[in-house]
Amino acid sequence: MRTLAVIALLLLSIIPPVQGQQSLRLGPHLTAEALHARHGPYDGLEIQLLVTSSLGGGAEKTRVVSLGPDYLAVASEDGQTIFDTKLKRLITVDREAKAFYNNSLFAPAAFVERELKKRDSLRDAIQRAGVSADKAPPNLKTFWIESDLGAEVDRDAPLDLERIDHEDGSVSVLFEGEVVAIWSLSQIPLTLAQQQMLHLFMQYHLKLHPRLRRAMLEQGKLPAQIRYQRFKGDRRLEESVRLALSQRRRAAFPLARDLTPRPEPRPDASFGRELYPVMVAAAFGQQGAGPTVFSSYLAEARAAIGRGALFEAWLTLMEATLHYLPRSAFCPEGTAGGSECIARQVVEDVLLKDERIRELQTALALEQRAGKPEELIDRLGRISRDGISKGYLLDVFRGNALSQRPDLTETYGLDPAALIANGIRASPYVPSFYKDLGDHFARKLDFARAFLCWDLGRSLPDGPTNESLLQINALEADLERRFPEFF
Repeated sequence: MRTLAVIALLLLSIIPPVQGQQSLRLGPHLTAEALHARHGPYDGLEIQLLVTSSLGGGAEKTRVVSLGPDYLAVASEDGQTIFDTKLKRLITVDREAKAFYNNSLFAPAAFVERELKKRDSLRDAIQRAGVSADKAPPNLKTFWIESDLGAEVDRDAPLDLERIDHEDGSVSVLFEGEVVAIWSLSQIPLTLAQQQMLHLFMQYHLKLHPRLRRAMLEQGKLPAQIRYQRFKGDRRLEESVRLALSQRRRAAFPLARDLTPRPEPRPDASFGRELYPVMVAAAFGQQGAGPTVFSSYLAEARAAIGRGALFEAWLTLMEATLHYLPRSAFCPEGTAGGSECIARQVVEDVLLKDERIRELQTALALEQRAGKPEELIDRLGRISRDGISKGYLLDVFRGNALSQRPDLTETYGLDPAALIANGIRASPYVPSFYKDLGDHFARKLDFARAFLCWDLGRSLPDGPTNESLLQINALEADLERRFPEFF
């Protein structure tokens, strides 16, 4: 196998190159004080609303909703949730535990993007099965899907919506000839920032179609009453909502300063209690002796070559490349080599003569080019780990392959997350490992954990410039462009 193909294969198996900007170090590890410092003092006011709602004639639920300059706080008997639109964070407060869980505000939008595609595919499958539109489940109509998920899809034909303005000032909206919403406005004016925060409250707490929310707020006044239709499962119910101004007061970021950041409400032993503390310590640069600099990787590899430990040298060079992507530890074709990379001649004439290196590269090629993750999993499982300290790289490669083929997990009795986590435990400053673990959770539609891993990866000393994580910057920009209602 040619050296250039070997290196290209390695990089392709991780991630395609994506341009992006350096990320700020914002993530789940920040303390309450650090979050307050990011906001600073406010000059303006917040308004506090009492929002009372009832679904299907059931018991009323009351929320205290605070609309601030760049935050929305929603408090109820279930707890408090803070939507931080400045830092794009979704904070859940656990008063009993005196803790808070600081997740990415991009996670819900990422989930909805996948869910829209899933429901669209389900609707298409029903149509291909010959089910007529009038007999298809009503909750799979575009209007109801968009209402449930709070996002609109690209469409060729306009929605069949009709607006009726009544003499008493109330407004009704009909879909396919049936009333789906009716509302009336108060005379309480809202600033543009308050309108945006109230829209955000409706986005996350009411199942109103985005067009209905915008119509309710277009006059810049607080809605007084809302009645609208929504689905809960396959049941169509009416939800009634009353909104009343409680008070105006000086704006202050609503997170209590004495709360402790935690990874998630119910951490399991393999992630929240064991792996997460390692990841956070690395994000602060406090895990072990700190990150390995690029020159140290090269020195370690050259020393291994000198004593004949070729497979150890190869794994060291692979880790260096993964750590500092797009920088590679292997000299590019057409160069003589030097102190900043391993020369092609050394790769061709020395390293690729090693049987274990050839077996590893063959396994990667079979997975990348032929789509055979079973071959990779089997071959890497057979490679001897005698005399090497970086066997965890083999675990990461196997974990990535298994993650993309969950049907193989039971066959091999292996947990992809645990395999990738072995890499983080052993070498916690390699950003690509965090990207891999986040990708695994994203495939499982667990975007809260996915962004937790990606955020911590970008918080590492070398995270903001690692090419694998620049893709997340691009993903966030795309989500904010396509689903602005979530932010």
